[in-house]
Amino acid sequence: MALNSADQGIRWQKRLGILILGLTVNEAMVLGYDFVVYPFLIVHYGLVWGWMLAVEGSIVLCLATLMFYDMTKQDWLGIETIKTVRDGEAKGKVRKFFRILLDRSDMFAFFFLSIRYDPFITTVYMRRGSSFTMTARDWKIFWAGIVVSNLWWGLVVFGAIEAFRKWIAPLLL
Repeated sequence: MALNSADQGIRWQKRLGILILGLTVNEAMVLGYDFVVYPFLIVHYGLVWGWMLAVEGSIVLCLATLMFYDMTKQDWLGIETIKTVRDGEAKGKVRKFFRILLDRSDMFAFFFLSIRYDPFITTVYMRRGSSFTMTARDWKIFWAGIVVSNLWWGLVVFGAIEAFRKWIAPLLL
């Protein structure tokens, strides 16, 4: 039985609503943690203890988000859709060229995603196929993403705090 255009419109509206809600909630959660909780912990507890607490919080947050994502089996970030396009058949010379580039650039994608996003997004994007299960490879990616993303973000936050203390705080006093 074919869907009529009204049914397809409702399906797309629901899909768009899920994407907007998922992207908004995820972004709010990430921004709140990265720009409020992470700096607070480092300022309040110092570089070493604050960073270690921030890493623990990052692990809990990313694991909880990953478990929720897998439990709902909903592509509320559009990552599974992107993977479908990424893994689809490459037709034409340009698409084949980019396909070869993507196939050989897992390490580049890992570092880019770990630094730009978080271990949750990195893991979901780098999973093989469109599945909502974790393999041993996926767990390695997750834990490596925890290390890379938190080393990077810890340095960024610490550098920003120190720059504020050295150059901006004296101007305010």
